[in-house]
Amino acid sequence: MSKIIHIVFSESAEGCFKQAISKKIINGDKLIALYDNISNGAINNLKDVKNRSVWWNELNEEEDYFYYDKNELEDNYKKFYSNISEINSEDAVYLWYGHCDREICGMLYTLHLLKDKEVNLYGINVSDKIIENNQGRVFTYIANSASEIIVERLGEYFKLAKKIEIGEHERLLDNWRKLTKENSILRSYKNGEMLSVSEEYFDKEILKFTDKEYKKSARIVGDVLGNTEPRISDVYIFWRVKQLVKSDKLGYKGKFGVMREMEICITNEGLEYLCSFPEYMEFWNQRKRDKEKKLEFINEIKDQGKLEEQIRIAKNLLDVLEVETIAEKTGLTIGQVKNLRG
Repeated sequence: MSKIIHIVFSESAEGCFKQAISKKIINGDKLIALYDNISNGAINNLKDVKNRSVWWNELNEEEDYFYYDKNELEDNYKKFYSNISEINSEDAVYLWYGHCDREICGMLYTLHLLKDKEVNLYGINVSDKIIENNQGRVFTYIANSASEIIVERLGEYFKLAKKIEIGEHERLLDNWRKLTKENSILRSYKNGEMLSVSEEYFDKEILKFTDKEYKKSARIVGDVLGNTEPRISDVYIFWRVKQLVKSDKLGYKGKFGVMREMEICITNEGLEYLCSFPEYMEFWNQRKRDKEKKLEFINEIKDQGKLEEQIRIAKNLLDVLEVETIAEKTGLTIGQVKNLRG
């Protein structure tokens, strides 16, 4: 008997899709989820889950929580492989993904696992849909990942399903074969293809958002995540923050390796490195200029408020004290006090 099978690539997406299926927002007989983010770390032997656990432990280092619990990761892989093996030629399989490195890598790996099965495969790229505000305001929204979609809207996205034809199927499989052969530490989606990139790929993004003054590392990580396309994990970005500290491109204070207890700033070495990327250096300089203008404006407002307070006090003293005494007490000049007399 044929089944409608949905496959997603994060635990958060799994929770959302469970609700959508139970509420009949989308039709589905089975939901399969891969929790691991395989856009980073070695991928040449994913069947050896212990290697993945070692990788995530390395990324977390001194953090007092783990991005993935070892047993949870192994259990999910075991369940994932079992569910994939049960798919047959009568089933309709829907792969959900967006412009998100982890979801595209997960989708490619799933196609690789299904390559010897004759299956009805459909891709749903959630980033293809533009949501427009219907309350009179100009507002558009494009989801970067399936996990971002609210349950009630999944039915709209389901209409985006496109059958993965033979030519596209082969192109995607070739993409995965190339990635596994290269087996880089990091992969990122660019120009319609998932590419192997250097592990330092996002370093310039981190540095361009980091000031010479100390700021919470969590804030910098948030700036990078919010302004980087496609989506990358916070754990990987923070790992790179730690590597930049170790290479003296960032300074730090607080508890090293714990995001919420660590503050960072860019060093001269970091600025020198950023100079190798003129566009990023100009961005950093523009942010610096904007902050200086903002601070100057705030100081002007403060000075104006201080002057108004000085004038108010001086006016109250005009009939009580001599001009020279008022000037001395308020910080105004003698000329300013005299002008208050009209």
